[in-house]
Amino acid sequence: MTHLNRYARIDSKFRREFLLLQGTGCIWKQCSFCDYHKDSSETPFITNKVVLDQVTGIYQVLDIINSGSGMELDFETITYLQTIVLEKKIKVMWFEAHYLYRQTLSDFAALFPSVEIKFRCGVESFSAKRRLLWHKGIPSSVTPQEISKYFQGICLLTCVKGQTKEEILNDIEIAKKYFEYFSVNVFCNNSTKEKQDPELVSWFMEEVYPRLKKESKVEVLIQNTDLGVG
Repeated sequence: MTHLNRYARIDSKFRREFLLLQGTGCIWKQCSFCDYHKDSSETPFITNKVVLDQVTGIYQVLDIINSGSGMELDFETITYLQTIVLEKKIKVMWFEAHYLYRQTLSDFAALFPSVEIKFRCGVESFSAKRRLLWHKGIPSSVTPQEISKYFQGICLLTCVKGQTKEEILNDIEIAKKYFEYFSVNVFCNNSTKEKQDPELVSWFMEEVYPRLKKESKVEVLIQNTDLGVG
């Protein structure tokens, strides 16, 4: 992949250090809108050590993504992260994980006993039909309540061709009800078959974004790099 910025410090809402690490490969790789899984390596620690060495612990909160799930970080990276967490006195860490890993989240969290571990799931939509069309790998029978048993946060994808305004608004209301954190990500065209819907983007920016950005639980990403990594 092209050069990616992998470290950012977020000083506004949800203050934290935000890291884009490299994993060993996404277990799923089938989401119709995603090409992030290309950011993987057989030797990711070479990349990850440089990123982890930038951690200062200023807010005692780390948010780690890796174009897959946290469980797909390699042994060397996990071991080094354990050291960084202690040295920088980190108190809270967020990881992303696919729903397939829901039964192993507690075991993963146990690798960092001194830290409160929170997990975020890329649900993208609470519409069973939409998740099926996007090949999300989350069964249509799975409810928001079930997801919230395992994950404290979720990611939503919006303004993709085929979506409706009602669907988008419903997703946001569900996220507000069941999760302590959620992000709303405006889809940006990439190498996949999915396309952004410009009309939905205009509607979202004019009618939804102005009030949504004021909500305490949410971050809205208009561009993929709005949080400083990518």
